[in-house]
Amino acid sequence: MENDGHHKMLDKSKIVRVALEILQEEGYKSITIRKIAERLGIKSASLYWHIKNKNELLELVADEICKNIPFPNKDVDWDEQLMMIAKEWRGKLLSIRDSAIVIAETAPTTPYRRQLIDEIHGIFKKAGMGHKEAFSALWFFNTYTISFILEEYRFLEIANKDSVNPALETPSSINLTIPDMDQEFQFGMEVMITGLKGKIDL
Repeated sequence: MENDGHHKMLDKSKIVRVALEILQEEGYKSITIRKIAERLGIKSASLYWHIKNKNELLELVADEICKNIPFPNKDVDWDEQLMMIAKEWRGKLLSIRDSAIVIAETAPTTPYRRQLIDEIHGIFKKAGMGHKEAFSALWFFNTYTISFILEEYRFLEIANKDSVNPALETPSSINLTIPDMDQEFQFGMEVMITGLKGKIDL
């Protein structure tokens, strides 16, 4: 039987830690209030002493995902800074299963996530953009990065299926294989940066 005072021994960090464990082990769809409560050995109702609902829980998980992202050296050029933080961000989202889904499904309201956003926004400001242009560039950067990683998850799933031939049959002249995702991400970032430089020069 659950201790009536057990909920007082909990805190948000423990709840988030268990949610991250479930995310890593079972994926995004398995994060439920019921499952977290079971792992903590409590009733689901006890979690609501600490979180309002599942949306708040996922926002807290997203914040933990954004924690400890290394920021680039501010002495280097803005385009190098952007490439560095993009690679760090991608690496973090690939290290935690389905984490890009959590980011895509939650609002950017929490401290570490806001800090990351402010850092990237500041890179665009350093490039010489005004506030409006820097916001648009930030939005474009976020859309590209998250969309790329969601697609990357799909390719990883394909690659992990034993029944799938890595070389797909195609009538075209292009041999479709599982892409080199590092190379493709780099290519996309280079195209983005080239385009942004063109906007700055206008």
